[in-house]
Amino acid sequence: MRTFEAKTSIDLFDLLIDLARQHDLISKPETAGFRKASAVLKHGQSAGSHMGEEAVLELGMLLVDRWGGPEVGAVLALQTDLTRLGILGELILQSETPHAVFYQIARFNRLLNQRSAFELTSTPHQLTMTHTHARIEPQFVAAAQFGTIWALANVALIPEHVFGVTVSPVSAHFDFAAPSNLEPLHRVFGSRLLFEQPKAAVTFDRARLKDVRKDTSLPVWKALEDAAERGLDDVPALDGVAGRVRHHLGEHMAGSISSESSVASFLGMSVRTLQRRLSGEGTSFRQEVDAVRAETARRLLGDRRISLSEIAFRLGYGELSAFNHAALRWFGTSPGALRRKKNAVPESET
Repeated sequence: MRTFEAKTSIDLFDLLIDLARQHDLISKPETAGFRKASAVLKHGQSAGSHMGEEAVLELGMLLVDRWGGPEVGAVLALQTDLTRLGILGELILQSETPHAVFYQIARFNRLLNQRSAFELTSTPHQLTMTHTHARIEPQFVAAAQFGTIWALANVALIPEHVFGVTVSPVSAHFDFAAPSNLEPLHRVFGSRLLFEQPKAAVTFDRARLKDVRKDTSLPVWKALEDAAERGLDDVPALDGVAGRVRHHLGEHMAGSISSESSVASFLGMSVRTLQRRLSGEGTSFRQEVDAVRAETARRLLGDRRISLSEIAFRLGYGELSAFNHAALRWFGTSPGALRRKKNAVPESET
């Protein structure tokens, strides 16, 4: 059977160089310079290095400047060659349905870019792919917007690029202001574009996708998935895994706690890998859940408009008594006593 090898962000860098050159956004000498930088990165870094992501940011800034706006991400995505995206691209091409493709993108995107992540949300009527990225330095904001449009555009084009059918999203949301030229975005995402939204995402109508499928080879698909899982194990952490777990738990704490398996899936790793990486950082999933609950409780207790029962609910406790027991363990006193105590919640913690 064919042997599959994971690609990295440096390969994404190479793909963007070629697309930029095809659109005359960079000159031949600039292309040669970028290729030299790519060769240096490949020679000097491990296979899982995220150094290529920094090069992508630099290139993204140049492309936005040359084109005149971040919508160039949609222009380039129209000509994406998925075979250039290594394991993830091959896995996408071997997936049977769009839903399966979106799942694999959400799971394995970290192979190509640790600075960004996808989350797949499924309802009876819609499939939504939400895109997030790590905090970006101010000088790279335009590159981050380019990256968001590029990433979401590639998702929006999955029905066409993988299955040969045109099914536009029912809506596309962006967490920044509208660029001046919307034509490339309408071409990729359809008519409903929403800007300055809380999150960036594309949403599909499940009914329009239900008959979109193709025949695939299960043995090849399984080999690809296994190789992708091994590839994730080789990707060094951009940030501490514990910090990313805490951030995700905090973002999704609203009456329930995300399960260990769902957090692992969001981070693009198996539960076993998540446990191993947390252990390597001297912690565990249970400890991180406890820490996020304690931090959230202390913050919410500073707002007297929120009842103790409501705080208990937000923390995922079914009974107020369970919250009381946890608070005694965290703070050495009950939630009510902590709230009553003068300056119990310092300004810096609220």
